[in-house]
Amino acid sequence: MKWNLKIITSLVFILILILSSFNLSAQLPKSIFEDVWVDGIFEGTISIGKSNGDITGMINLGRSSKEGVFHATIIINNESYNAKGWFRDKLLYGFFKRGIISIPMIGLIEIERSSFKVDLLIPNGFINAIYTASYLPPIKGEYGVGVEEYHLIDELREELLTENTDDYREFMIKIWYPTDKDAEGEWYTYMSDLMFAWLMGRAPITLPGVSNNAYEDVMPHGKINIPIVSDSGLFPVVLFAHGLDGTLEIYSSFIEDLVTKGYVVVSMNHPYIAGVVEFPDGRSIYYQDFNSQNDSDYAGKALRTIIEDAKYALDYVEILNNTDSIFKGHLDMENVGMYGHSFGGASTSVCCVEDDRIDCGLTLDGVSYEELIPDGVTKPFFMMTADGRFNSSGVEYIWAKEESDIYRMSIHGSSHYGYTDVGLLLSHMLPLIPQNLLGFGTIDAKLMTEIVRLFILEFFDVYLKGEPLSEIIDLAENFSWNIKFEYK
Repeated sequence: MKWNLKIITSLVFILILILSSFNLSAQLPKSIFEDVWVDGIFEGTISIGKSNGDITGMINLGRSSKEGVFHATIIINNESYNAKGWFRDKLLYGFFKRGIISIPMIGLIEIERSSFKVDLLIPNGFINAIYTASYLPPIKGEYGVGVEEYHLIDELREELLTENTDDYREFMIKIWYPTDKDAEGEWYTYMSDLMFAWLMGRAPITLPGVSNNAYEDVMPHGKINIPIVSDSGLFPVVLFAHGLDGTLEIYSSFIEDLVTKGYVVVSMNHPYIAGVVEFPDGRSIYYQDFNSQNDSDYAGKALRTIIEDAKYALDYVEILNNTDSIFKGHLDMENVGMYGHSFGGASTSVCCVEDDRIDCGLTLDGVSYEELIPDGVTKPFFMMTADGRFNSSGVEYIWAKEESDIYRMSIHGSSHYGYTDVGLLLSHMLPLIPQNLLGFGTIDAKLMTEIVRLFILEFFDVYLKGEPLSEIIDLAENFSWNIKFEYK
């Protein structure tokens, strides 16, 4: 007798269920969907036997984008069922439930970037669904995200960070801009193999089980080579500067959100200061450790370099607003802000002082060079800090100089590196290693990210879009248990 492969597979899956538990659904953690956000949502159709219906649900991803847990609601013949379970690689298993009756659900799943199909073995049927899922926070604004990359060369500026006097300054920028949510295009890749290898090499301990292409599981929300939204007026422009030995990519959580709310973000990768910068011709430049240089003023030159990079990037964006096929006439150059992390925060404060085009600034645990801002910032300024740095000398200096429209905030349990995406990535890739051992504080990575995103948005909404200042104050009151906050 010839056994059908589908029958054999079904029997094997049934045996697995019997051996593992008679009530598999009870093993799902009750809090799995009580996080700050779920990683994905889906909707589609389901067929069981001769009956057809609709299915909607939520997904939390595991160590890869091919595994996780789900909750779903199924409507068939006007009757509602709940479903929950797991999926991993090609296998999906769990339970339908209506009232106190649980029905096993076993199938083979095929997952694509924005859709999946399930060939249900028990009960007999299939599911077709579209979905969005990411390790990064879900986009909440009315727009999608477009991303374009540019290689900038300032031929009027000597490269200060090499000994070759013939070097001109060059760096990379990515411009993130609002698009129609349903615009079709190629998905933006979070980072390259080379950049991910650099990132994993920065870990203080060995990271077991993280594959060389694990960055593919991040699945950011941006697409490339798609048009900007054309019927929504002008969009304020915000510059972003990364931290020392960082790259712009690891701040995607704090960039995508702004874009979906109607901002154009110009993010920069600064060679010799970034962990690694890749150029279109295949060259890559790694971070130059300040302490390894024979130049006592190397740090000062590096800071001056990224300050001038920011100004040049803003010059370039002004040109794009007049000539570029994507951006022409869409950028509000009368409302410009800047934000940055750590060393990028230092450049933010100086750029606010030196460039009249920049209206306000925000720092993510930024450092300060007081000799470059002798009179303080004198523009609306927001300083977010890691836990314990609320009264640090740099923060106190800027706070004391400013007379009004200045904010400082410390997030309880946060760390310096918590102001990046990396805590979110590691919560998936290495869920069993406590994040504080990796330098990301004790606050939940999702909660940390959500707090930062909300305050970034409200600050720029107030000073670039004219929202009332009370929006920031009210937000601070909502998070009073999680933050220390002052303004004047």
